[in-house]
Amino acid sequence: MTFIKQMMPRYVASMTAGIVAAAMAATCAFAPVANADAVSPTQETIQSTGRHFMVYYRAWRDVTMKGVNTDLPDDNWISMYDIPYGVDVVNIFSYVPSGQEEQAQPFYDKLKSDYAPYLHSRGIKLVRGIDYTGVAVNGFRTFMKEQNKTESEATEADYDAYAKQVIDKYMISVGLDGLDIDMEAHPNDADVKISDNVIRALSKHIGPKSAKPDTTMFLYDTNGSYLNPFKNVAECFDYVAYQQYGSSSDRTARAAADYQPYIGNEFVPGLTFPEEGDMNNRWYDATEPYEESHFYQVASYVREHNLGGMFVYALDRDGRNYDEDLRRIVPSNLLWTKTAIAESEGMALDTAKTAANHYLDRMSLRQVIDDNAASADKARDMVGKAANLYETNKAVLGGDYGEGFSNTYDPTLEAGLLGIDISVLQQQIDKSSEIIGADTAESDAKTALRMARDAAIDGLTGKIYTADQVSAWSQALKVALDATVPVPTPDSTDQNGNRDKVTNHKVQGQPKQLSATGISTDIIVAVGVTLAIAGVALSLSRKLS
Repeated sequence: MTFIKQMMPRYVASMTAGIVAAAMAATCAFAPVANADAVSPTQETIQSTGRHFMVYYRAWRDVTMKGVNTDLPDDNWISMYDIPYGVDVVNIFSYVPSGQEEQAQPFYDKLKSDYAPYLHSRGIKLVRGIDYTGVAVNGFRTFMKEQNKTESEATEADYDAYAKQVIDKYMISVGLDGLDIDMEAHPNDADVKISDNVIRALSKHIGPKSAKPDTTMFLYDTNGSYLNPFKNVAECFDYVAYQQYGSSSDRTARAAADYQPYIGNEFVPGLTFPEEGDMNNRWYDATEPYEESHFYQVASYVREHNLGGMFVYALDRDGRNYDEDLRRIVPSNLLWTKTAIAESEGMALDTAKTAANHYLDRMSLRQVIDDNAASADKARDMVGKAANLYETNKAVLGGDYGEGFSNTYDPTLEAGLLGIDISVLQQQIDKSSEIIGADTAESDAKTALRMARDAAIDGLTGKIYTADQVSAWSQALKVALDATVPVPTPDSTDQNGNRDKVTNHKVQGQPKQLSATGISTDIIVAVGVTLAIAGVALSLSRKLS
């Protein structure tokens, strides 16, 4: 008997693995990849305005980079899985000092193998900045010298060959989708002649003039209105990213007007957060009160004037200051960035509040919430009193990391989930918990019910889910709930005293049992198959232990 008890969990686990495999083969429903957050809400639930939201991701602050381009001892905290929803372009910004290449390599390995595929699954494009002077001008001069030629001898074939070299080195080697010309200089006419030809050669492969305009991107990134390096090649770019750090929407209006004849409304202004160790700049873009901040002004201007979008630099420094944060690295809840996304996209206040309450409701299904410093009731009260998007998001996230109900709430993602009806599933979860807590159901039925309920709760309290998953969780709960309803059975003998016939009838009508456990295999198989269709990897050995 002891041997049987030891073997039973293994048998059940093996049986469950078979159920899952069979169900997935039958339905062509493949189990989620390692990072289940890769699944995005459907387009029907998130209505895009077509505006961009780009974030500059400082690669040396990724969790995979340790001790690169820094003298601070603090651990990095951010990964590219933390990129908020609503972002459609990630600009990978990195500087690796000489001698630190080996320390930086783990990031680039993960970028190509994991980060890029994950972000691509969310519809995000990844670009990388190249210096205007260093790459688009002097880099070509060096390329020609290596061929024992002068720049005046350059042919279109030379420019094409150099462009392919640049794309291979900066883009393809790490699995990116485009490049960003970082222009913060005042080049002379000779420089502009070279850069015009380099940009035209690059545009054959990336951006709106390429053969793949929908899957590649070519950006022009600058901090001024010196137009000579831009005006002859404006049609090569998807949009202009304009660095206006520390400035209000008045500067947005002036700069947008300067570029409008060449790029139309494809103008994307950007703000920044305080960088650690910056002893020179003092850019106060993200400061309360919110409606007086540059973030609110610029996001509102972008929305009201239908500009191409908005960007933020130094995503990982969201919420930091120039005081105690100047010499430390600490986590962020990304409150300002998430609010800017919603503000620039035109999310209504009512939608933001509905999304916040929706999140609080589904997360409250957990028995233990690990990251909450504020209760759900307190957060709901603050949501109700909120006068703008920032106050609504702050009600859930808190003013800083560790101060709110959740550190990870994402209003744009949650607004997308509003289109998936979970009301029936929530009612089933409540009913299941009531039955599990009572003594009315048989133990085998309770086991199946608990399994189905816990799977539904795990799914609903995850970061994201789909309508198909909700339907599958609901169906599994229906099967398990139906099994808890007692089935009337005859007396031990019928009116004619035919005990054997009744016994035979009862044996045929009962579900099959797992030896030494009393668990109904019919119930568990039914629930297991249904959950497998949703991609839920069941662990019956854990449930039965």
